[in-house]
Amino acid sequence: MIRKYLGLVCTAAFVCFSCTVSPPATPKLVITLVVDQMRPDLLTRFDNLYTGGFRWLMDHGIWFTNTHHEHSYTVTGPGHIAIGFGQYPGKMGVLGNSWYDRNLKKNVNCVEDPDAKVVGSTKGRARSLAGYDTKGLGDWLKTEYTSSKVVSIGGKDRAACILGGKQPNLPLYYNRAGSFISSDYYVNELPEWVTLFNQNLKADSYKDSLWVKSLSDKLYLEYAREDHYQGEVDDYLMDEYSPVFPIGMDPGTDPTYMLMNRPWFEREVLNLAKEAINGEALGKGDHPDLLFIGFSAMDWMTHDYGPYSQEVMDACIKLDRYLGNFIEFVDKTLGLENVMFVLTADHGGLPLPEYFVEKGGSGGRINKKHLAEAIEWIDEECEERFGKKLYHREGANYFLDHERLKKANLRPDHIYEIVKKYLTNVDGVDRVAIKDDILKSKDKDKITLRLKNMIHIEKTPEIFPIANPGYLFMGPYGTSHGSPYDYDTHVPLIFARSHFKSQEDPSPRATVDIAPTIAKYLDVDIPEYCDGNPIDL
Repeated sequence: MIRKYLGLVCTAAFVCFSCTVSPPATPKLVITLVVDQMRPDLLTRFDNLYTGGFRWLMDHGIWFTNTHHEHSYTVTGPGHIAIGFGQYPGKMGVLGNSWYDRNLKKNVNCVEDPDAKVVGSTKGRARSLAGYDTKGLGDWLKTEYTSSKVVSIGGKDRAACILGGKQPNLPLYYNRAGSFISSDYYVNELPEWVTLFNQNLKADSYKDSLWVKSLSDKLYLEYAREDHYQGEVDDYLMDEYSPVFPIGMDPGTDPTYMLMNRPWFEREVLNLAKEAINGEALGKGDHPDLLFIGFSAMDWMTHDYGPYSQEVMDACIKLDRYLGNFIEFVDKTLGLENVMFVLTADHGGLPLPEYFVEKGGSGGRINKKHLAEAIEWIDEECEERFGKKLYHREGANYFLDHERLKKANLRPDHIYEIVKKYLTNVDGVDRVAIKDDILKSKDKDKITLRLKNMIHIEKTPEIFPIANPGYLFMGPYGTSHGSPYDYDTHVPLIFARSHFKSQEDPSPRATVDIAPTIAKYLDVDIPEYCDGNPIDL
């Protein structure tokens, strides 16, 4: 009787305790994983095959399945701006990875800094966000908690420099010459742990490495298309076109450069991230820290082979395993209960046009010769009718010289009409977009809104072409992205913690929502200029 009573008391006490248990603590470290050119179907198509990091993230994550970049030029620079700054890239003046600057009268990189110097090597380019007068998530956090640290790592310079905000403690990016570097805009010298990592990297040792499949041939035929497929890039043993496994490096190829085109590069990035956690004691302070990791090799591989290739399937399987190992490390080092992971991508991508058409879609490669002819005819007619130097042309983008037009008593419409007449006759060009018309438009369709979010009033060219869905301005091999269409804007978005239950939320979300969501979760003030809205997790 006494034993039973004590048991009832203990049970009641347990029930009471369970009802009043505190919510999980604020994470000590938020790790944001940005996989370059990762379409959501690279998670869903191989769901049954994942056993590592992707498996853990999906099993412990809230997946917002209808997440899009809501800007039109879907490339790396603008995509990372949306993620790291919570702002549309147009208003920040990030028009792409690079663009023509009409004031400087030259092309500029989105992270160009002519005053900075490389730190950590004699090779590479010094990059920063010195040219932008705004702040991102990393800056918001450090304003709230001055002791917090922000580290951003990526293969591409623009990934590392943008994700961490304007003033991260340390951005690190690969110089494609065997070292991860930074610039003196951020640090005067690399921490000792980075220098040691670079010494041990030995990127040139990959020259003898052979990329082979991780699983059986049968599974690749089941989950991907045939290995030899017309349109894929072949950069190995090129005497005969044979874009198939195994894939190595030809004699004379620089392995330190080619490494970022292979899946092993992502493993090295994660190894560097482990060193960052230990070296900077991330997640061990009184206030939360941020670690951003950009997986840039996936972009190169997807460009070369397309998202339905056996190569990209294998790259995903390998990345899943690398991530699994990394998450195990984080668990042993910090405890997963102290960490939140965020998984997303800077943009999606179009399948190889040849495959897209084979599966019933409409698409192709815009003929470079036809496009060049159209551009030549535009130049000739404009010169014959109105004179020279009325615009600067960068590709098929037209930057008007308004002063010259005014002196010649010409309206911009005179130029627009000629450009439109010739460019829209090129097979694969849907229409030409006019900046002023987009800004004045009252239309609320998603394409117009995405175009509007990409425009900077002064920097954007006055007129530029938009390809038809399924068409690329490239050929004859590989695929790309950069359009305002859903296959380029749709990306995964998963927030994962060890106590989260797997769930999917189909409500519309935008990548500009990521930064304010993390900020709110960490009890950090969200500035009014932020374009995104925090998501309740």
